[in-house]
Amino acid sequence: MRWLKVISAVSCAILFGALFILSACGGGNGKPSITLPPGGTIQPPGPIVKPAVPPEQAFPTSLHGTRKGKATWYSAVNGGFEALTNIPITQIGCLNCHPGTKADGSPIDPATYKPDCSDCHKEPGDRVSDQICLKCHRRQANEIALGYPDVHRKAGYFRCMSCHTLKEMHGDGREYSSWLEPGATEAACERCHRAPKSNTAHNIHLVTVHCTACHTKTVISCYNCHFESEVEGKIKRPYGIMRDFVMLVRRQGVNKVYAATMMSLTYNGKSFVAIAPYRAHTIVKEARKCDECHNNAAVQEYKQTGKITVTKWDPAQGKLVNTKGVIPVPPDWRQALQFDFVDYTGDPKSPTTDPTKWVFLKSGADLMQMLYAEPLTPEQMQKLSTPYSP
Repeated sequence: MRWLKVISAVSCAILFGALFILSACGGGNGKPSITLPPGGTIQPPGPIVKPAVPPEQAFPTSLHGTRKGKATWYSAVNGGFEALTNIPITQIGCLNCHPGTKADGSPIDPATYKPDCSDCHKEPGDRVSDQICLKCHRRQANEIALGYPDVHRKAGYFRCMSCHTLKEMHGDGREYSSWLEPGATEAACERCHRAPKSNTAHNIHLVTVHCTACHTKTVISCYNCHFESEVEGKIKRPYGIMRDFVMLVRRQGVNKVYAATMMSLTYNGKSFVAIAPYRAHTIVKEARKCDECHNNAAVQEYKQTGKITVTKWDPAQGKLVNTKGVIPVPPDWRQALQFDFVDYTGDPKSPTTDPTKWVFLKSGADLMQMLYAEPLTPEQMQKLSTPYSP
């Protein structure tokens, strides 16, 4: 993987496919487990339903209003990074994160900032541009900047609100802990793709493998965020962008094998990894080939050693490299997944990152977290270890 050493705009929010997983995911004998029409259909999702709770009443409890997803993942109670730092999230500014200006361009005072309608709207009720969304949703912005394809963007007429809803933006009066909590979001492939085309892959896996597992080109994440820079300088300083990989988990609530990503941080010599289901905006029409999941390099390594290398320090090049392709998260994921970490030896308060100041720190995570998901089952890992033959 090509690492980007200096990233000034990557959000370090504390959150953050399997084409043929056989019988553990349905249809283990290779025969269709469901029947679909020979030609798939795509239908519009229907009219936008006006939320029952007016936006001005719902927004204070919405995820945009509370920023509660960050607190949920960071919390020591939930096994988050706070358990290693012992620093409350209220002391590090994450809940007041904002790209710098209101929607109309007026500056924000971080000391007094509170989320409100003017973050996204220049005038009450006006149409919000995708560029406003991308100012905060930096992973999606980086997917675009790095040139990754997406079948919806390629169509030319999709906007963020083509898939997402007013309820997601303004809330519904209920306070959710994360966008991954059931009911928090309404965007779903099935809202438009109601009858996918009949083929071997769909017929075997559609019931138990989510679209994202097969049709996501890549997930991305900032890797190894240097938390001293956040605490001492209010600066987001990751080592680089981790990309060209997709993890596989079983997403709770959806009950299917689902694409996943990860976040990692270091602080005072301690290392941390969080794994979560993730919807990348790098969706491609042509799904993965069988051998991209079945008996791939990660699966073979696990079968032979009981380990899967995710990131590794290369002393010859003096940099971290990551495993590309599909990375299944096995039942013993805390022991099996292998990570290397680096430390930044430059000034944590400097807004400029010196790429020569990154040095190897350690192998292994001191704490690992997974919420809203479970690892793959032993049966699923066994099926993945068998080369697929039509």
